Amino acid sequence: MRRLLFHSFVIGGAIALSGLIGTAQRPAFAPVTDDVLRDPPPGDWLRWRRDHGATGYSPLSQINRGNVQRMRLAWALGINPGTQEQEPLVHDGVMYLLHPDATVQALDARDGELLWEYRRELPEGVSAGDTVRNLAIYQDKIFIATQDAHLVALSAATGEVVWDVPTADHTQRINYSEGPIAADGKVFAATTCGVGTPLACFLSAHDAATGKELWRRESVAGPRDPVEHQATWGRVPYEQRLKASMWLTGSYDPDLELVYWTTGSPYPYPEVHMDSGGGALLYSNSILAVDANSGATWFFQMQPRDNFDMDHQDNPILADVSIGGTTRRLVFALGKPGVLWAFDRESGAHVWNRQLVEFQNLYEHIDPKTGAITMNEAIIPKAIGTSQLVCPGMRGGKLIQTHAYSPRTQMIYSPVSNACSVFDVVPLEDVVSGVRYRIAPMEAAGGQVGRLTAVAAATGEIRWTHDQRAALGSVLTTAGDLVFVGDLHRVFRAFDAETGDVLWSTPLSGAVLGYPISYAVEGRQYVAVAVGSETSGQQDLARLYPELKPPAASPVLMVFDLGPDVGGR
Repeated sequence: MRRLLFHSFVIGGAIALSGLIGTAQRPAFAPVTDDVLRDPPPGDWLRWRRDHGATGYSPLSQINRGNVQRMRLAWALGINPGTQEQEPLVHDGVMYLLHPDATVQALDARDGELLWEYRRELPEGVSAGDTVRNLAIYQDKIFIATQDAHLVALSAATGEVVWDVPTADHTQRINYSEGPIAADGKVFAATTCGVGTPLACFLSAHDAATGKELWRRESVAGPRDPVEHQATWGRVPYEQRLKASMWLTGSYDPDLELVYWTTGSPYPYPEVHMDSGGGALLYSNSILAVDANSGATWFFQMQPRDNFDMDHQDNPILADVSIGGTTRRLVFALGKPGVLWAFDRESGAHVWNRQLVEFQNLYEHIDPKTGAITMNEAIIPKAIGTSQLVCPGMRGGKLIQTHAYSPRTQMIYSPVSNACSVFDVVPLEDVVSGVRYRIAPMEAAGGQVGRLTAVAAATGEIRWTHDQRAALGSVLTTAGDLVFVGDLHRVFRAFDAETGDVLWSTPLSGAVLGYPISYAVEGRQYVAVAVGSETSGQQDLARLYPELKPPAASPVLMVFDLGPDVGGR
């Protein structure tokens, strides 16, 4: 029988409860080295979207096209209240789960039994329901970025706090909504800035052993940047170049030593509230490729002159793709406008772009060779008090869902929402962002809000689509030639990666908002996903399909396998 021993540590306002399974039944913790992160064991899920390329691909194939119909619930675990956009990590049979309230648990990945727990006491005024989505693991530590703008390193074996450093003042509406990247002796973390913040967001690098900050790169053009980049803000002084949040964790190329992160909108949203002169507002709505050692950047702006909060929050996917007989190292990015972009990840050169939503009126033209964008001037607000239909709107395209890549099919599987918004430009005294908005249908989509697209990574050709009424969540691909995705009603599905046929589906207890993963313990493959409470984005999208009413569900992590006759347990 396994023995669970509890030890508690009170450190700096946080509590770690450590339950250590008998050493005869669980080996000593094996450090997660850089070599391991470069080539993770097939059964592990070691970082955001599993690997440095943030591909969302699992090399496991025990669950496959031939037997996925047998998949059933293996175990489930209640999650603390808050928005359920969680992604666990798994290493050597231990699952590390971050709850919305900054609680971290180490669990037996076979059944969810608690091994240790870290509970953070958040300061007054910080909402425990404003989730941070994921963790990082490196060497012998678990890294967490918190809602009160701290980076924390925990012992992966016990949950004890190793170091805890503040990076910003959370009272200025700067925090973290996504976890860090840890590799090559560093921890990289990017901030999220709320509407009304007096500061710009930033990406910073820290020493993994101590938490000491090594460099900081802001998400707006400032004094250290070229004059022509600063000029894109017109007469807006540096101190008033605000926001450009980073909402989702990026990716990392250890060979090029480049960190890839995408940015969001400037603030306030309509340019009539700024003195920008119609400038592009760098580096908002861009993909940044940042030198891991210095913070120097190449970038590509995918939405210049954003007037409508068209964030590019993404897991930039890194993949080596054969094009015309030559292997190219690419990075793929997608945001609210619903255009999928492919770039050379070393130089930033545009390779191709593809519109995935049914209709858009943001761009007049995107050059297919260079990616140069001509904005649709007709929709840009000219005065306060005007209204504009924008497609896709601030809840359309890709929100906080993640897409995934399969090296077997060399396709990218991207969820988007065919949804528009009507924006009313209002005085800043009325609304601090400068706009009010309401969800609107995308007439060209015929009522089908949710879309999953399979896109050839080499060319941008759309190979298949799945369209449905409810909006979709995040994507997982596997070597079993399966694509898993849940929807914001409550259905979880498995698709044939080659054809798009639905091979398996089941209704869950609530909206499927978490980031699905797959892992293996003792010869048994599992698929796990968090479900539960609604986000504001989901609530907006649900107004487009009012007949679908997901239950008011308690948050739960649900874990599936093929049943008792498979695996070694």
